[in-house]
Amino acid sequence: MICLLALIVFGFLGIFSLKYRVIALEALDCVFRRVTLRKCDTGLDQRLKSQITGNLMRRNPGVGRFMFKHFEVISWFFTILLVLSLAQSGLGIYNFVAYGNCNGKGSDEFCIFDPLSTRNNQDSSTQLLTQCTVEGVEANPENLIKPEIGASARFGNKDAKVTIIEFGCYTCPYTKQAEGVYEKIRNDFGDETLFIYKNYPINTHNNSYQAAIAAECVRIDKPSEFWAYHKALLENEGELTNNTIISLVEQTTSVDIDSFNLCFSEGHTENLVKKDIRAGEKSFIYGTPTLFINDEALVGPKTYREIKKIIELELKK
Repeated sequence: MICLLALIVFGFLGIFSLKYRVIALEALDCVFRRVTLRKCDTGLDQRLKSQITGNLMRRNPGVGRFMFKHFEVISWFFTILLVLSLAQSGLGIYNFVAYGNCNGKGSDEFCIFDPLSTRNNQDSSTQLLTQCTVEGVEANPENLIKPEIGASARFGNKDAKVTIIEFGCYTCPYTKQAEGVYEKIRNDFGDETLFIYKNYPINTHNNSYQAAIAAECVRIDKPSEFWAYHKALLENEGELTNNTIISLVEQTTSVDIDSFNLCFSEGHTENLVKKDIRAGEKSFIYGTPTLFINDEALVGPKTYREIKKIIELELKK
């Protein structure tokens, strides 16, 4: 099967040189004849065998004789090795496209297609970001206390060993920045974790409180459609007005718009938002987003890899 190896090697080299293109075509003809159980009559296989073994003979006669005697078996060995390598590369490319890592779902091992791990990190620039700060609260991570789950929005397994609680603000750019990582965490660990979202609108941000009330109106009406609306609000973080908040309901959910308008305009879910805010105050939240993974608190956007490692450690306990 030396002709198959020659076809691949010279086919690649033929991109850059006409000389190699001629050899590649000759190799193609040889491979076709071998596949159809006919003898290769171009002589390419014999010429390659003579050139390879001849060069080895000059350097090491013993190795050259061994190669000449077992040339067909050795050719098959390298052909199989090449096919397996191509298959592994193809699988790696598929995993990279599907999961962001060439080693498969949930892996954080080195990936040759992404040496800087930019896909797993979602956006490496998030490491440079801080958080939207809450006025009048000391920024001390040691003061943070994990809150009760309460009746807040949830995703995942209610009996999970790992509980993740996020305090976020719909008009905070850092909450928006972190959402891509959190969404991937929910998708990848949905069966092993319970993800909770608590509203913590920053009082200096326009329309953050209104957006939280709207999100709760959607959740109460259509719990299964909350996360789609949640994502839409964050994607439009810098452009939220009452009109935008309402139009996003129509675009992303099947909630009856008249029922929503009544809930939103009369603040039917305001008490739910206030409960989340009180929970945040008791937890000494000083910035959004703040994430609790069981008892460990993280403030500001973090990479997928950082959060994944903490979750995996908690799952092993």
